[in-house]
Amino acid sequence: MVDLIPWRSKNRSRAGGSERGQRSRATLRDDVEGMFDRFWRDPWGTSLSALASRAGVLPRLDLSESDNEITVRAELPGVKPEDIHVEVTGNVLRLSGEKTEEHSEQSGDTRWSECQYGSFSRMVQLPTAVDADKVDAAFKDGVLTITLPKHPEARPKRVEVHGAKA
Repeated sequence: MVDLIPWRSKNRSRAGGSERGQRSRATLRDDVEGMFDRFWRDPWGTSLSALASRAGVLPRLDLSESDNEITVRAELPGVKPEDIHVEVTGNVLRLSGEKTEEHSEQSGDTRWSECQYGSFSRMVQLPTAVDADKVDAAFKDGVLTITLPKHPEARPKRVEVHGAKA
């Protein structure tokens, strides 16, 4: 037999127990409800942003696929091309490197400084086999564009349909 715990509205007054204990349970419940609300509202974007702020940097990626190639674009503002490493192993693309960025402003007696730096590594499972010897990576205006030509055997082949012989 399973006991069910009734759901209570946040606005409903809580009766019984110490006020401190009730406040702790209410806070815990609010935290858990908030966690689920954030997950269902934006399961990946919020998580990636939170992870990026803890880890230092986590580049956002766009991946597109055509008949002949896969293109990956990564946002890497403030990163120097020589600090970026791109590797292809099998069907996995690994993008790694280090970012150092500093911003400082001074106004009268007030000085504001913000630094963001850290190593990053992002692995992407590619949807099909690529020709690793022909991969190209170009960096312009803080955006890294990686072009991964598909392996000839992975490209779609058009098959002509013939009428059946009688």
